[in-house]
Amino acid sequence: MLFPTITFAVFLALVLAAHTALLTRPTAWKATMLAASYAFYGWWDWRFLSLIWVSTLVDFVAGQALHRSSDPGRRRLLLWCSLGTNLGMLGFFKYANFFVDSFVDVFADFGITVSATPLSIILPVGISFYTFQTMSYSIDIYRRVLEPTDRLLDFALFVGFFPQLVAGPIVRARDFLSQLATDDRSPIDTGRAIRLILGGLFKKMVLADVLAAQLVDGVFADPGGATGLETLLAVYGYALQIYGDFSGYSDIAIGIALLLGFRFPANFDQPYRALSLQDFWRRWHISLSSWLRDYLYIGLGGSRRGRARTMRNLLATMVLGGLWHGAGWTFVLWGALHGVGLVVERLVSPEPNAAVGGRLGRAVRGLVTFHIVCVGWVFFRSVDLERAFEVFGALGGSWTSAPRLSLGVALLLLAGVATQLTTPGRVDHWWERASELPVVVQAAGITAAILTFDVLGPTGVAPFIYFAF
Repeated sequence: MLFPTITFAVFLALVLAAHTALLTRPTAWKATMLAASYAFYGWWDWRFLSLIWVSTLVDFVAGQALHRSSDPGRRRLLLWCSLGTNLGMLGFFKYANFFVDSFVDVFADFGITVSATPLSIILPVGISFYTFQTMSYSIDIYRRVLEPTDRLLDFALFVGFFPQLVAGPIVRARDFLSQLATDDRSPIDTGRAIRLILGGLFKKMVLADVLAAQLVDGVFADPGGATGLETLLAVYGYALQIYGDFSGYSDIAIGIALLLGFRFPANFDQPYRALSLQDFWRRWHISLSSWLRDYLYIGLGGSRRGRARTMRNLLATMVLGGLWHGAGWTFVLWGALHGVGLVVERLVSPEPNAAVGGRLGRAVRGLVTFHIVCVGWVFFRSVDLERAFEVFGALGGSWTSAPRLSLGVALLLLAGVATQLTTPGRVDHWWERASELPVVVQAAGITAAILTFDVLGPTGVAPFIYFAF
């Protein structure tokens, strides 16, 4: 079930009606929200609900046992049972064929032919996100920084809550369960919720989907048929497409959660304004980058054991972060590129975001950072390494024409740039002015905006990019 569809609009209307009717009955409210969340996920393929149930039950029981136990050995065993279950499911469904193919390729390099039949495995939508959520729950209890909930219904809703279930943001148990504990489920800041939802719909339906259909997909499918200028614009276009697609989903998810009484932290903060890769990862997919920092980088030792190990931990974290995104060497190389960049920044300057060189210096650092990120996006978008290098090679073609650059595409590229440069306070100001209008006028404006997005966007609704991860 995709957000920008009539089916989801009907589903959300029913959920909001149930939410309003059950505000004073917390247990019934939780049970209804859980049933709605399972219906939302099961709409895609009900069979994979079993994976959510396994993760929920294993981590709920493990959390209880971890809290009660004081024996270090037993606690480590319980933690590994939790991590092993989640990583085992993730590894099988997401990486089995990748490792089989890599195994065959290694032997082929030595002239040995090994035959292996690829497994017919469907990647369950959202498995990378909800497994990370439940693992953080177990790790926090193991570290004694979180007490487990003794209510299975509460924990099941934490794991399966539908707004962010399939593509994030990755929500921590301590943030979700503390809000779930209150009996007040009334909507909070409806105006902000609607602004987030409308902004997310624009980013997805217009910015991301139109750039993909009219520029990006064609160039990345056949780099040899594109001019150099067209290829460069497609690389820039993909940077804006993936931002619009993913931040659009996050905005819609956060807005829907807000309508249901939950405040989730922002997942994006104008990432292409970053002055360094370190700054970029403070602004891009914030819930994942903070998860990798808190549970992987610090788990590996962080910066506690000298510069050499710090650099190793940074590189390992980013390579594994790249592999988390997808089972392919393009993702590994994308993660390694960011890892090496972060290491170089640490070696060159301990404070890469310091205000050095005034406005010109900041502008240069911003442009350099953006183009390093774009180089990474070429690997991220390409179907394989060969295609990625074809895209880089196509940049050497003619720079005198760009057949795919229509007026609409040019305006969208400028609009994408504007999303990174506009001061958020100004947007909030104009939205506050709009919220003072009569309710009928606001409703008409919202309806008109949605219809406009539908007209401007391509036919149909493309799945969100991060559904594949």
